[in-house]
Amino acid sequence: MAYSAGMMNKRITIARRKAAEMGAFGMDSAGNRYELLGTFWASETWNKGVKSLHEGAVDAYDTVMFRMRYNPDVDRWCLIQYNGKWYEILSLNGDYQSNQLQMTAVERANQQVTIIENNQ
Repeated sequence: MAYSAGMMNKRITIARRKAAEMGAFGMDSAGNRYELLGTFWASETWNKGVKSLHEGAVDAYDTVMFRMRYNPDVDRWCLIQYNGKWYEILSLNGDYQSNQLQMTAVERANQQVTIIENNQ
């Protein structure tokens, strides 16, 4: 299924994990560094899932699925920012021939991510 421009009405920011300290970067509370890939148009849908079973209690959480045009720079180690919250990609399915990228992600509720643009 091809997605029309009207369906891609959510702006998301994507940052990719990197090893080097040069260029635009950010850091999460675990000390991982990220480069800012940019802001993209996407569509989204929400799902309720179960994260874990801890001492007999089910921990429910929200997952979100983003669909956007294919981008070869987006990989499993990217983070997505949407509505001021950061999400970690759980699964990624890309097809460059049909120009589609689908990502399922979960909110990083207890981790802070700061993206800094370095103009050097």
